[in-house]
Amino acid sequence: MTATVVDGFTGELLRADDPDYEARREVWNLLHDRRPALIARCGSPADVAAALAYGRERGLPIAIRCGGHSLPGHSTVDGGLVIDLRPLNRIEVDPAERIVRVQGGALLGDVDREAQAYGLVVPVGVVSHTGVGGLTLGGGVGRLMRRFGLTIDSLLEAEVVLVDGRVVRASSERLPELFWGLRGGGGNFGVVSEFVFRAQPLTELVVLGCFQPLERARAVLALAERVMSDPATPRELLWTSFLRKPPPGAPFVPRGLGRRPGIMSLIEWSGEPGAGHALLARIRDQLDAPGASIDRVPYLRMQTLTDELLAPGTLRAYVKAGFTDRLTAALADVLGTRAQRIGSDMSVIELLAMGGAISDTPADATAFAHRDARWLINVPAQWRAPAETEREIGWCRETFDAIAPHLSGGAYSNFMEGDEGDAAATAYGALQERLAAIKDDYDPANVLRLNQNIRPAVRP
Repeated sequence: MTATVVDGFTGELLRADDPDYEARREVWNLLHDRRPALIARCGSPADVAAALAYGRERGLPIAIRCGGHSLPGHSTVDGGLVIDLRPLNRIEVDPAERIVRVQGGALLGDVDREAQAYGLVVPVGVVSHTGVGGLTLGGGVGRLMRRFGLTIDSLLEAEVVLVDGRVVRASSERLPELFWGLRGGGGNFGVVSEFVFRAQPLTELVVLGCFQPLERARAVLALAERVMSDPATPRELLWTSFLRKPPPGAPFVPRGLGRRPGIMSLIEWSGEPGAGHALLARIRDQLDAPGASIDRVPYLRMQTLTDELLAPGTLRAYVKAGFTDRLTAALADVLGTRAQRIGSDMSVIELLAMGGAISDTPADATAFAHRDARWLINVPAQWRAPAETEREIGWCRETFDAIAPHLSGGAYSNFMEGDEGDAAATAYGALQERLAAIKDDYDPANVLRLNQNIRPAVRP
């Protein structure tokens, strides 16, 4: 069979008849079982440029893949071209300057391990096999965001392969408008082949964990609201609660709860351990949660806690999410009712406190449109058996519809399915017009459209 030739490409090309094709085409979410015509595994920015040119010349839909964690399956495509960045995974740490250079195909776990070798962190997400690229370009929500800001708030510079083949570097000084758009505007403007991040010193967290019966949800969420709305609450404190069935192996789940849904809370402290332990002890007493534990946990251990539970190639997933200004009693009651109907052991309703350092950055300083959000409510339905698909998607949609009256508008682009109607308006809000102007400059033909897409203003 005649081999595919891509001018200027020196990486690995895979078609359906190649031995590694089946493994390489898989993405994290098994709901998206797609078969690209060609997978281009890129080893350099020049490879990315060559692959983009090949796809453009042939009118192929183009997907960009790093970790393959795009929930709506944007990192793969039927009959098109997948530009796979995973071979571009080198990481360089400058401990003296606290700078970390990360190639565009690296995973969060790669960054965590390399930075922790010097006692440093880059504020990223919480599932270590997620790709750095998609996480960062969407904004970057994670366990350190209240202390250090979103991932984009640590981004100093980006090397970008544009759709016309040029390789540029964008920062606050060079191509500042492109740099603005990259920080929250998703993969709409180019393919990032390298990120340069500012790092911070941190090696461990103090963590309070507990699991309580669902009847306690209203009281737990009322306490969460009081604590996280208090201006005196330090930004080193992060509160996350999950309505879910007991997670397997969690040490703080009391006996006798069976497999019934309840409310699990992980309350994390990223500051000085002594002060954190004292604060978490006071919260533990107010939670009245038998079995609650407070532990000092290495940062790397926290970052890998869900790796096995959420392992690639094991789950199907569908997600809806939004923001709310307050965890009211009425919202808590709705959440409790919806939690009673959870089917899969893996489906959850997550409530994640925002604020702190996130809101230090002005609302228009980056393309992340939700700086003032106080709580992120994430409803990922996750299941294993194909026969559960209809039930789980239905539960997710019905849950989101039930909480919608309590939401403040908008959504975090990395927690969107893409079937929200006007996805760009939902993700980018009032920033959409400025983003469309950047799209006009860098991708007027909308080549990079497998994302929460920003349509060019001058060309549909």
